Amino acid sequence: MNYEGIECDIRAGLGRNEWAIVIYFPEPSDPFAPSCVVKFQGTREEANSVARRRIRNWLKRQRVKSGHCKS
Repeated sequence: MNYEGIECDIRAGLGRNEWAIVIYFPEPSDPFAPSCVVKFQGTREEANSVARRRIRNWLKRQRVKSGHCKS
């Protein structure tokens, strides 16, 4: 899945309703930076929602760091 220009995978875990959310945040200083992996328990739709929320929050922090914060 690609959300707001950030690649993300939702992978099935071992148990029922267990997921691994893998987000590939771009790091300009290190092109081989590790991805963010979050274990999640719930429905796949909830896992997608968590992934989108984490991406939105990361993007918001990047805008604040760069001084281009929009309210």
